[in-house]
Amino acid sequence: MCQSATPTTPPAAHACSCQQAGPHPGKRVPATPEMILPEVPFPSLRVLELAGEAGLRRLVAQHHALLRRSAIGGLFAQDLDVFAQLVARVADFVVEACGGGAAYTPAHGNTCMRTRHFPFTIDESAREVWLTLLWQAMQDSDFPPAAREEYWNWMEPFSLRMVNRRTTKAQPARWAFADMPAVTPHA
Repeated sequence: MCQSATPTTPPAAHACSCQQAGPHPGKRVPATPEMILPEVPFPSLRVLELAGEAGLRRLVAQHHALLRRSAIGGLFAQDLDVFAQLVARVADFVVEACGGGAAYTPAHGNTCMRTRHFPFTIDESAREVWLTLLWQAMQDSDFPPAAREEYWNWMEPFSLRMVNRRTTKAQPARWAFADMPAVTPHA
């Protein structure tokens, strides 16, 4: 679990399985042997510069709108107000991780995304839907083509860390940016 420090004690070392101290451009999460989890290269400031905060928020909103109507839509709040709060929170995380203003960490603490997602069943199939719809959302939201590969190269390995219910002993498939145009979107 993440540890937080009290004002009278020195800060505790970050000790959850995510192995990170919060979103930061250029930061990397090291590989781990539990399942072959590759390094996660967070995006550089270039992604924020190309897409802008509004473009990142638009991408997150479009992605989540697609997810809500997909085969994994049951993972998301059906109440529109609760869903809108979720989308805003995810967008805050994405903007901060891409080098924008810190809105996520001050409000929610260290990201610890895998720990935060444990209440939800996320298997390899759910990850595939998530990735396919992210690809579609980049197209639908006119996400800048020059930023897509770097953004994808962050999200694709990051998504492996969200899988928390394995359905196979095989390693989850990797989805290289160059291979994505051939992938058929999930409904």
